[in-house]
Amino acid sequence: MQDTEVKIGERVRKIRNERGLTLQDVANFTGFSKALISQIENNIVMPPINTLSKIAKVLNVKMTYFFEEEINQKDYYVVKKDQKKFIFREGVKHGYMYEELAKVKSFDYLDLLLVTIKPDKRDEKLFSHEGYEYMFVVEGGMSMKMGNDVIDLYAGDSIAFNSKIPHAAVPLDDQTALVLCAHLKVEALREFLQNN
Repeated sequence: MQDTEVKIGERVRKIRNERGLTLQDVANFTGFSKALISQIENNIVMPPINTLSKIAKVLNVKMTYFFEEEINQKDYYVVKKDQKKFIFREGVKHGYMYEELAKVKSFDYLDLLLVTIKPDKRDEKLFSHEGYEYMFVVEGGMSMKMGNDVIDLYAGDSIAFNSKIPHAAVPLDDQTALVLCAHLKVEALREFLQNN
């Protein structure tokens, strides 16, 4: 229970300061004493639900704000165009070039890639792996092999599929295809959620 108390007091103080309000302002608007608001912020008093509800209303936040997990304000990753990072995947051996795009550092269950498929790529090796994929054709076109099916996709087209379906992409019309890909690693995510 102590963790919740600490978060509530810290969050009341944090949002009050962000709103530019004094302890006295919050006391005046809620009808509670300045001492009580201070005791709540310093985790001396755990406020009842009704008290917390009035404080939330004055601070213009939902009451759940006080109980939510704190967001890491630095949990982002930027990739500038002059800092491109090409990564190795099995597909490199078969004519694909993978450029890693920005991703959230703490969420390693989603790969975002810009895949280049050169016109000389004619290897039609089918890939099959865990997860789900989404592909959006940015430039050019590709012939997407999905098991026994073949689907032609052009700039602006997209496809989503279970990655266990054997699949491969071959460029169309001797043009380089540029494809935005998202791969959700479902099994790894499921295991993480079960263990946390």
